[in-house]
Amino acid sequence: SCGAGGPWSLPANLCAAVKKNRGGEGERGGVGRGERFAGKPCYHPDGRPRHCLSEFINAAYGVQVNVTHSLHGPDNNPNITTLTDLHNPHNLTCWRARAGADSGDWVFTLPLGRRFEITYISLQFCSQGQPSNPISISILKSMDHGRSWRPMQHYSSNCLEDFKQPSLTIAQTRHQETEPLCSDPRPLQRQRGSTVLAFSTLDGRPSSPDFDYSPTLQDWVTATDIRVVFHRTSNNVKPSGLILPVRAPLAISDLQVGGRCKCNGHASRCRRDDAGQAVCVCEHHTAGPDCDMCEDFYVDRPWHRATPTHPNPCVACECNGHSNKCRFSMEVFQQSGRKSGGVCLKCRHHTAGRHCQYCQNGFTRDTSKPLDHRKACQPCQCHPLGAVGRWCNQTSGQCLCREGVTGLRCNRCAPGYKQGKSPLRPCIRESEQTKERSAEECVSYCQPSEVKVRMNLETYCLKDYVLKVQVRGMERSGPWWQFSIAVQTVFRTGSSSRIRRGSQSLWVPDRDLGCGCPALHVGRTFLLIGAEEGERSLAPEESRLVADRSTLALQWREHWSPKLRGFRGQDKRGRCPQRPPNAHRPRSREHAKTRSAYIPPHLLTEKDASAHFDKTVNSDEAQSNTERNVAPTETAPVSSTVALVCSTPNPE
Repeated sequence: SCGAGGPWSLPANLCAAVKKNRGGEGERGGVGRGERFAGKPCYHPDGRPRHCLSEFINAAYGVQVNVTHSLHGPDNNPNITTLTDLHNPHNLTCWRARAGADSGDWVFTLPLGRRFEITYISLQFCSQGQPSNPISISILKSMDHGRSWRPMQHYSSNCLEDFKQPSLTIAQTRHQETEPLCSDPRPLQRQRGSTVLAFSTLDGRPSSPDFDYSPTLQDWVTATDIRVVFHRTSNNVKPSGLILPVRAPLAISDLQVGGRCKCNGHASRCRRDDAGQAVCVCEHHTAGPDCDMCEDFYVDRPWHRATPTHPNPCVACECNGHSNKCRFSMEVFQQSGRKSGGVCLKCRHHTAGRHCQYCQNGFTRDTSKPLDHRKACQPCQCHPLGAVGRWCNQTSGQCLCREGVTGLRCNRCAPGYKQGKSPLRPCIRESEQTKERSAEECVSYCQPSEVKVRMNLETYCLKDYVLKVQVRGMERSGPWWQFSIAVQTVFRTGSSSRIRRGSQSLWVPDRDLGCGCPALHVGRTFLLIGAEEGERSLAPEESRLVADRSTLALQWREHWSPKLRGFRGQDKRGRCPQRPPNAHRPRSREHAKTRSAYIPPHLLTEKDASAHFDKTVNSDEAQSNTERNVAPTETAPVSSTVALVCSTPNPE
């Protein structure tokens, strides 16, 4: 109220400034009665967000004022409330400077407790007459709770002499509107018989009509503490002033600071929290003491202050109901044309992607359910034998079929193919039926062992490589299968090997893979144990990693890792025994000839197949007997697994 007394009492000249600062509160969702739809002034009746303002209050009401003197230190009662109590013009409560403090500065510091946007600061003096002595007053503000101070206004009857700046009431340019001005406050205003000094923070500022769109002015009026300094001038007569009576004490009856909690247009009221601090009751999904950030999950766009034309509410991330956590990415926001920057985290219900809009590997989209349905992603229904792994197209559900296999689930043979006998080649061409070897021949070729095997340091040291790999994909390349693998751990490699961690290609002869030695499955992790002897010379490139029937592939178990790392440590310390000079070498000219003339079984003609197959089995028999005790780091049954050589595939 204007000039009505009490904590809301305003000087007459500030009523217009306050109304101007309110700027048509009714239209902007302030305290207008018609806009308080369902008690939410920050929203239109139809629920749309709008700019709103917190209540306009006297922020100084009831706050203790700290009074000190530059020469004599704190006042007798340094924390006084007589300046900020309920103002009664008929019963003034005055603070008076003690006698003998005629020189030096009186400093009044008012902590507001939080950030306010200040509209005015007024001081009411107890004297009723016009002061005749020279006046020199400074009003300062702090934005960091008193750690630093910045002047807002100076008052003096001689600005050039006291503050080294000319007397001005209006900033000349927009660049000067956040600089303190100096003016002569006399003649002071009168209010109910008392003298009032009133300072309006936006008067004389060129950008004040566009306050809601001026971050510079918004920062200018923001304060956590207010300080008023009375500079005492000399008692001698000055050319520009009169003599200040030596015994005339400074007497003040009231100090008011009109403003609003700084809520950045996102709250209509302020309240005290459990710690007694004033905090904004934030709307528009904003958070923080000043509504200066977005709530969790409402970070799809950067936070902005609300304006009368753009309420700038915080927007929720679009996660299709599969996540309640997200983060903001400026890079994504820029790439989207500054429209959306939210990235969903921890997608549930087997979903993935920035908006949880895709299905995880091994799942496909169920088009009969909406995207936000918790069962929108269903497991791939891939046939365990006809499909390569358990992954499928996330949109169509098409599984990756083996050669000769077709169907959405890879569950039937393609035209021109018929049922085969190998688990890794379930469908064969009808013309190749005579060439397809029986399951018994595969068993004989892979030389399986039914015994339980162990890995010890001696057998570990005999191997050329011991690797932990994850199989990511496979494709056929002539008489070879090329597996895309990720080498996760290198436990051992030969002296001439170039195996490193990371992505690699593993080459397996088609005939060996057709018989299930080694048995590799896409999407699984294996312990790969092998030697650099054997059919390595047939690799497409000498530097490529090759696995054949002499390679052992065991599905990885995590408890193997400590023992294998222990073997690797002993190997590095030189604990591995030296190999005999002729280890893994051909021991006779006939054997050398056989090795050098080796032809993979899948390249044999029907005429040569039988004789060559018998030679191959005989040549590897001694090696299989030597390597029969190799296995994972602890006793582990390897059903249908060749000791060191290979393992038949799991039906799954």
